Amino acid sequence: MKRRKRRRREIFIAIIFLISAIGLFSTAGWVHVKNKEQNEVLKSIQEKASILEASKEMLGIQLEEAKEKNQQLTKQMQELNAEVTLLKSQGIDVERLLNEDESDKKYAYLTFDDGPSQNTIKILDFLKLNNISATFFVTKKTDYEEVYKRIVDEGHTLALHTTTHDYAQVYRSVDSFFEDLMTVSDYVKSLTGIESKIIRFPGGSNNTVSNRYGGVGLMDKIISQVKEKGYIYYDWNVDSTDASRARQDKNVIVDSVLSQAKYQKEANILMHDAAGKGTTVEALPEIVKGLREQGFSFKAITQETTPVQFK
Repeated sequence: MKRRKRRRREIFIAIIFLISAIGLFSTAGWVHVKNKEQNEVLKSIQEKASILEASKEMLGIQLEEAKEKNQQLTKQMQELNAEVTLLKSQGIDVERLLNEDESDKKYAYLTFDDGPSQNTIKILDFLKLNNISATFFVTKKTDYEEVYKRIVDEGHTLALHTTTHDYAQVYRSVDSFFEDLMTVSDYVKSLTGIESKIIRFPGGSNNTVSNRYGGVGLMDKIISQVKEKGYIYYDWNVDSTDASRARQDKNVIVDSVLSQAKYQKEANILMHDAAGKGTTVEALPEIVKGLREQGFSFKAITQETTPVQFK
């Protein structure tokens, strides 16, 4: 009997122990699950915080970009207002020009060959003061590195006019022409980073002086290669005549430009900025004033500009 009671007691104690063990395991399991849930919640919060921080940084960058863009737009508006004020002071009907249909607008392209020189610097100063863009067909001048850069930095078109402008050298053959052209092209690119595809032939595309050095038909061969190599050449439809004499009279230059331009809707004007062309610089204010009175706006040549070509 005693043995049976002892046996029941042992069984009872074992059951109590088992129940306690199960409780402990259950509690440990619940704690583990709870900790896992908390870790996942914490990880989610950390991920969201990281995303918010990245978004904050991105918004900061966008805000700075917006500020910079606003400053640029403000500067452009100031420049436009300055140009409008200048035009009005010169008696130009700005409202009429703004309301003109695009098909009625007239554009003048001021182009300068043979520079740079000290005259180029004077021309750039004038253009900057009057908010005008122009085109410079340059040769290679090692003493004017900053002028090439200035042409680009001030929004003008830097175009090519061969290295030497020496007819005997340039027009000896097709290969000779491109050797000369590539020399000035590489030089300009090394200074400005610009690889220009806009060119003007010394003497124009219809020159006959090339016949003397490379034979009849040389220009046709050169022009064919120019097109194949992706260049665009520009001649002119208004001649300032500043190359007709070593030092052309200022009034002759002004009259030549204004009398020819009035028959053009897009006036591509040939001028020169070599060292001896001081009267061209002197004529420029009257030329600009007269062209504006004729209803012209000013542009620089780009690869999208319809080219004037003799051949």
